Amino acid sequence: MTYNLGTVFILTIGYFFIELLGGLYYNSLALLTDASFMAINITGQLIVLYVAKLSKRPADNNNTFGYERAKVLSGLFNGMLVGFVLFFVLVDSYNRIRNPQALDAGKVFYIALLGLLVNGFGLLKLYKSSGDINIKGAYILILNDALGSVGVIVSSVIIQLTGLYVMDAVTSIFIGLLVAYPIYSLLKGSIGILMEGTPVGMDIEGVRRFIGNGLDCIKQVKDLRVWVLTPEKTIMAARVRTDGQVCSRDEIKALKKRLESKFGFHDVYVEIYEEG
Repeated sequence: MTYNLGTVFILTIGYFFIELLGGLYYNSLALLTDASFMAINITGQLIVLYVAKLSKRPADNNNTFGYERAKVLSGLFNGMLVGFVLFFVLVDSYNRIRNPQALDAGKVFYIALLGLLVNGFGLLKLYKSSGDINIKGAYILILNDALGSVGVIVSSVIIQLTGLYVMDAVTSIFIGLLVAYPIYSLLKGSIGILMEGTPVGMDIEGVRRFIGNGLDCIKQVKDLRVWVLTPEKTIMAARVRTDGQVCSRDEIKALKKRLESKFGFHDVYVEIYEEG
């Protein structure tokens, strides 16, 4: 995975300079917009590369759960970076719509085509790992860069055929809007994890009933907590009150295994106490 990230990172840097210089030389806001996102992409990929190594560090006295949540911070930071750039892109695009500027659509077309090839390669390399929230941040950025390249290609063709230079700015807005929802989803998911929210689709009452019906000695399930440590690891903890019967260690162990199997929990903690 780290090898794929490194390869994509090097290609992204190379294309960023081509796109930036092309946008400045040929006066294309669409190219400059895409280059802006590419710069964020590079920053995001640097963070992803660092976090990919950091998250593998074992748990210690400072972080007893380990360092995997660094992935969530990486996703959150990438989302915030793109949101910041998006605001300025939309403002600049609006100004360009009011005052369209001429550009060399033919040259812009070939630069955007090269960008589509670079981003397409990056998507193929990272697709299998895109379920990881750390990789997901970089994957979404590359996906939107690829869609942005498609938008620039389309706008350059339209400009060549019609001479409507305003399409360059319209495409910039289109590129920006493509970023909006995926980044919103990434931010929402990252914040939900950091707030120790319940996993989407998790039936808490169903978990409570499953525990309550799991052993004859259980009278009441109290203080049930389910939270996401990372997207791959959901933790469950509960205090269980008995009616005076003894819950053996083997029975509790078997209940934990059933909970892990039924609901996909990574770790299960059950505290038993007798009714006082």
